[in-house]
Amino acid sequence: MADPVSFDAQIKPLFTPQDIGCMSGMGVKLDDYTWMSDPAGGTLGSCNNFADHMNARTVYAKLTGTCQPQMPLGGTAWDQSDLDLFDQWMTDGFKP
Repeated sequence: MADPVSFDAQIKPLFTPQDIGCMSGMGVKLDDYTWMSDPAGGTLGSCNNFADHMNARTVYAKLTGTCQPQMPLGGTAWDQSDLDLFDQWMTDGFKP
């Protein structure tokens, strides 16, 4: 069995400094494990339709384009392997 996906080691590095800077101005803390993994979080506008971990789940929805505007704003969409890794981090229980 593989080790669970780690936010600090595997997810946080996927966000560029530009992503982090752009989104921090909107109150989105892409590089902050506590904010991203908050079980009750939910401050991302109209995409707050998740039962738990709304911050991470909404970021993921924006990365996949199922919630608009798609992230990264004005940047290149993530590869499917990176999206799969993010999804696995959530499935694994939002590990630090």
